Amino acid sequence: MIKEGKAPVGVLGNQVQDMTYQAAKKYMEQIQKRGSVYGLQPVLNLLAQLDNPQNRLKVIHVAGTNGKGSICTFLEYLYRAEGKRVGRYISPTLHGYLERFQIDGEYMGENRFAALLEEVIPVMEVMERSGEQLPTAFEIETAIAFLFFLRENVDIVVLETGMGGRNDATNVVDKPLGTVFASIGMDHMQLLGDTIEEIAYEKAGIIRQGCPVISYPNSMEIIEILRREKGGDKDLYVVDKSDVQILSETLEQSTFVYRGEKYTISMAGEYQIYNAVTAIETKLKLDGKLDKSGLQKACWAGRFEKVCDHPVVIRDGAHNVDAAKALRESIQKHFTNQKLIFIIGVLKDKEYDKMMAVLCPLADRVYTITPEGQRGLPAAILRESILPYCKQVTACSSVKKAMSAAKQDCQQYEQLGKASAIIAWGSLSYIGQI
Repeated sequence: MIKEGKAPVGVLGNQVQDMTYQAAKKYMEQIQKRGSVYGLQPVLNLLAQLDNPQNRLKVIHVAGTNGKGSICTFLEYLYRAEGKRVGRYISPTLHGYLERFQIDGEYMGENRFAALLEEVIPVMEVMERSGEQLPTAFEIETAIAFLFFLRENVDIVVLETGMGGRNDATNVVDKPLGTVFASIGMDHMQLLGDTIEEIAYEKAGIIRQGCPVISYPNSMEIIEILRREKGGDKDLYVVDKSDVQILSETLEQSTFVYRGEKYTISMAGEYQIYNAVTAIETKLKLDGKLDKSGLQKACWAGRFEKVCDHPVVIRDGAHNVDAAKALRESIQKHFTNQKLIFIIGVLKDKEYDKMMAVLCPLADRVYTITPEGQRGLPAAILRESILPYCKQVTACSSVKKAMSAAKQDCQQYEQLGKASAIIAWGSLSYIGQI
């Protein structure tokens, strides 16, 4: 609850009485235009005035470059299988703005978001009046998420970092139940550093003394950085691939044995097996209980996900080099000797040339699109980066046109008696349209 004496003042207080969702979104868009400053003090100041809701919740904090959303999903379903009420804070989103605030898979309602923002705005006004640096849009959303989960009395919050860790807006919980690390690789170098060691150091900033740390089977140099941040091996657990025996993999499910126990998951891709094991290890280390049924029910949109059978359409949010390599492995495993049509849209601040070099030699045809927003790389520029690897490349004005053309290609291949598949990959900002 907001501390007393914080009345709305200044220009930011316009239209806060009985705020509608449309007014709330407009307010957040105005905040977004202010840009962002990398650091925690503004969000800490905001949360302090809201009586620190983040420290009255049971939180599992998850960081990493690739796979953190999948690990969060496995954890969510493991707890839900026990009847627990689980809050999730997600970014980026596929289907809409309010997807980022979830309880048991249900999105926050529009009126609820407007009401919670209406509580936060008076604090923003006081901060503005006192000359303090104002929180960014993501920091405000993070504070709203904590308020939402606290008011809804969730049993557990699975909290996903937005970018990095050390200076990420989510890194404000004094003592999480545990901190979990997904696969760490090269991404967001403009903010996190130019080497894997620098990036791992930033991710490791979510570690808290006295809280267990669980990691995906990352490289030894990354584990060493986690160990240094942790202050030793006590309560540091790293998944060992040698403990995993993969029994079968299809587009529908994978079955594996981990430390003598058999598990089945419904997410495709070998890397998802290790994401699942990371979640299993986390759950066992935190409370020693595990309901396997939760793993098989877990689903996570846009991660090597089959969305259509005829023609086969796969969508995957591979948006950095490591993710592109993982997608290549999955494609080669599941689509041997098939004609592949790619639909690709990426952001201009990504290493898209390297990503195209990894994946586009597999493609028979490629359709490029421009993701929405200022960061979207124009389809024509992306086309030029693909031509060295695939000669049949067309820049399209929309996802709909790209999909229509790709389907026609599949029909032509079918008439020739050749199997084919459409693989739509790249930025999550457009994948939701597939």
